[in-house]
Amino acid sequence: LEVARHLVGKSIQVVTNSVPVVNLLANQPQIELVVIGGYVYPKTGVALGPMATAALAGVNVRRLIMSVGGINERGLYNSNTLLAETERAMLATTEQVIVVADSSKFGHRALAHLCGLEKVHRVVVDSGISTEWRDLLANAGIALTIAEV
Repeated sequence: LEVARHLVGKSIQVVTNSVPVVNLLANQPQIELVVIGGYVYPKTGVALGPMATAALAGVNVRRLIMSVGGINERGLYNSNTLLAETERAMLATTEQVIVVADSSKFGHRALAHLCGLEKVHRVVVDSGISTEWRDLLANAGIALTIAEV
C-alpha cells in the first residue's frame, strides 16, 4: 500500500490483487486499474487462490513489486500457502521483480518458499540492512535501493 501511494497522480497501468490498493487507486483518472479477483484473505485484503491464479495467467506485466515474509540465501518466502501460490503465479507473469521489505525480513524464512534470489532484480529496504546482506545482494547481481523511512 505504501508503494501504491506513490503512484497517485501518475499515468500508469496497475494490476493488483490488493483491495486496499484498489480502494486507493480506483478514483485516479490517470491510472488504468486491472483488478485480480478471488478469495479475499481478511487479514491482508488480498485476493488469493485458484480464481486469482487463473486471472494472473492471462496478463503480462513489466514490473512486479512485492513484499515477502522472509528472505534468505535460498530466496523469498511468505507465511500463507494460498498467498505463496498466487505470488508464484505473479512471478510467472513479469519481466522484473522488485522486492520491498524491511531489514528484519533478511536472514529469515517463512512457511512457503516462493522462488530463488535469481528471480529478483531489485530490493528496496531500510538502512538497517546488514553489510553481509548488502554484499550478498550485490554478488547476486541484485540492485539495492535504501529507502528513507
